[in-house]
Amino acid sequence: MRSYRLTTPEECIYFAPRKGGLPMRQPLFHITREMISDVFDSELRGRRDISVCFTGHRLIPSADMKSLTQRLDEVLEKLYQLGFRDFFSGAALGFDVLAAERVILLKARHPDVHLRLAIPCSSQSDHWTDSDCSRYERMLYHADSTHVLSRQYYEGCMHVRNRFMVDRSAFCLCFLTHVKGGTMATVAYAMQQSCPVLNLAMEDAAEAFIREG
Repeated sequence: MRSYRLTTPEECIYFAPRKGGLPMRQPLFHITREMISDVFDSELRGRRDISVCFTGHRLIPSADMKSLTQRLDEVLEKLYQLGFRDFFSGAALGFDVLAAERVILLKARHPDVHLRLAIPCSSQSDHWTDSDCSRYERMLYHADSTHVLSRQYYEGCMHVRNRFMVDRSAFCLCFLTHVKGGTMATVAYAMQQSCPVLNLAMEDAAEAFIREG
C-alpha cells in the first residue's frame, strides 16, 4: 500500500531535475498541503478514462446479498475486459465495503487492478463495530491509494467525497433501490457529468451489460 508523508514547515523539500544537467538542489519552503494534493489529483485525473466509482445504500437486504455479489463480480470482470483498471470506493458501510472487497478479489486475478479509497473524514469509522472496523482495516491494507478528504467530520463531507469520486471516473456502478438520499444524489450528479451509470439493483440491465458491454 502506498503512503504519503507531508513534511513539517521546518523540513526542506528539494527539487532535483530528472534529465540532464547538474544535480542542482533548491530548497522549496513554499510548498503547501494544497499544492501537494494537486500533484496527487493530477495523477488521478490522467487515469479518469479507466476509472470506476461505486455508490450504494448502507443497508442491503440479506436476501439480496448473494445475487448482488454475483452480479457485482461479473460486472467487475466485464469492466476489466473493457479496459477499466482503477476502482474508487467511499469505504462506507454497506455497498461501498462490499464493492471494495470484491475489487480486492479482482486484484488477485488481475494484478494491474487498483483499489482507491476516498474517505470523507478521518473519523469515519469511529463508531463502527469491531467486526466492521476489521473489514475497514483490511480495505486500507489492500488499497493502492487512500485519500482522506478531511481531518474532521462536517455537514456535507459525504457529498464532497461522492463528487470527488465521480469527478475522477468514467463509469459509475451503483446499487440504488429508492430515489432519495446520498446514493440518489451521487447518481444524479454522475448523470449531470455525462458519466454512464449502471444500477446493479436492476438485474436485467446488469445482465445486458455483462452480455453486450
